[in-house]
Amino acid sequence: MKKLTIILILVSLFSKGFANEAYEKAMSQSIEKLFQAKSIPEYVEVANQFERISNIEKTEWLPLYYASFAYIMISFQETENVKKDQNLDQAQKYLDQALTIDLNESELYMLQGFLYPSRIAIDPMNRGITLMPEMNKALNKALELNPDNPRVYYLRATMTFHMPEAYGGGAAKALPLYQIAQEKFGVFKPKTALSPNWGKEINETELKNTLELVKQ
Repeated sequence: MKKLTIILILVSLFSKGFANEAYEKAMSQSIEKLFQAKSIPEYVEVANQFERISNIEKTEWLPLYYASFAYIMISFQETENVKKDQNLDQAQKYLDQALTIDLNESELYMLQGFLYPSRIAIDPMNRGITLMPEMNKALNKALELNPDNPRVYYLRATMTFHMPEAYGGGAAKALPLYQIAQEKFGVFKPKTALSPNWGKEINETELKNTLELVKQ
């Protein structure tokens, strides 16, 4: 009986190890495709891959995070506002599901803050009043959970850069935020190989461009 119990435990451990390996492989391949995607069909395809993974790994928030990220990226490429909103609705759906798994993950609130500007851009005059406070609330929560999340500083720098100077925006106000983001990116270490680790290169590019504008 004791021998049988040991065998069952070993089988169970082997099965879990195999399942984890399969999950990590599927995620790694999908993440690579996500950041290589350039067209809407490519983003849709990889988002569907993440959804399939999430249907199997129901306790993992990362597949839903990346599926949401893919649809936010789709919204940047869409030219029709109705379709933009539809894609952002899908992104929000995945993000809401991820938050039911982990309410204390900084990256999820950062992604929420990343989603709002796309909503605002569709109708700035009407949506900015209500969604800007929601965006700041999400980013504040992201920093509360992880003060060293570099993507939060990058996003705030970008929003500040594009904001009119009369409202506290512009290159000069954005520059310190890009610099802080660069410092944070320099020491940032993702929790796992699958964890969000994007933004460093684009922040460096934006920082360089902003420095040039401020010097003019």
